[in-house]
Amino acid sequence: MDINVVSEIPFPISNVFKAMRDHMPELAQYMPNVDSIDVESREASPDGRVHLVNRWNAAATEIPAVARPFVDQSDVYWLDHAVWDENTHACQWRLEMGFMGDRIECTGSTSYHVVDEQNTEMKIRGTLKLDLKGLVPRLLLGKATSAVEKFVGKLVQPNFQKTSNALTAYLRAQDGQ
Repeated sequence: MDINVVSEIPFPISNVFKAMRDHMPELAQYMPNVDSIDVESREASPDGRVHLVNRWNAAATEIPAVARPFVDQSDVYWLDHAVWDENTHACQWRLEMGFMGDRIECTGSTSYHVVDEQNTEMKIRGTLKLDLKGLVPRLLLGKATSAVEKFVGKLVQPNFQKTSNALTAYLRAQDGQ
């Protein structure tokens, strides 16, 4: 599954980039499907890049009712391993899922581009791959992969789309708008 989200943020690139890199936990309050975002680790490299691991905890409402008996709420999170490069205004990331983490691979990049002095374009590109071989019968593999991909996609893709809205709301609140 490809992830492609392009949005425009009505703030200068430096504000947008720094808010996304340095203030992600504060953005969670603007995302109804995220309970919290916690910084697990932060390391600055000598070359100026920042390595971050953020834990995104999904809201309980994100687990479909049919799956609730089988899914432990404490497993519905993902670790966002990211390398932020202020020189290129880009971030390379890899998501590690708490639910079926050994069978889900999600990687990509986010880049920030100047539209004009007061507007920034944010491009999120990535891929989500599932491996259910050996977990379900071969005859059901396609159907099961599709169902789990939709479930995981429901957790991940909307957050990419809603991140720009949350970022805009956060920056407006910081700006007193």
